[in-house]
Amino acid sequence: LAPFLRIQRFQMQRSASRIVKTTSQVVLSRPQVRNAAIAYEVTVNGANLIGAGMAASGVGVPAIGVAMCFSSYMLAAARQPNMSAKLLPYCILGFALSEALALFTLLIALLELFVFS
Repeated sequence: LAPFLRIQRFQMQRSASRIVKTTSQVVLSRPQVRNAAIAYEVTVNGANLIGAGMAASGVGVPAIGVAMCFSSYMLAAARQPNMSAKLLPYCILGFALSEALALFTLLIALLELFVFS
C-alpha cells in the first residue's frame, strides 16, 4: 500500500462567462485511512449487534403465549373437569406453537450475529 492516499476533489466554479473546473488534492496519511476503515467497521458491527438484539427481544414474547395457553387450560379444567382430557392436546399444541415461535426468533438473532456479519 502507498503511504498516502490521494483524493481528488472536483469543484465547478463560475467565472465571468464560463464554468471552470478546479481540482484540489487532499492527502490522507495511512493512520487516517486506517481510522476511517475502523470507524466504518465499528458502525457496521454496531448495527449488526443492534439488529440481533432487536431480533432476540422477540424470544420473550412467546412466554406470554405459553402462560395464556396453560392458564386457559387450567381455567377450563376447573370449570368442567370432565373435559380436561379432551382439552389437554390443544393445550400442548398451543405450547408447541408458541415455543416454535421463540425458537424461530432465536434462530434469526443467531443468524444475524454469525452469518450476516
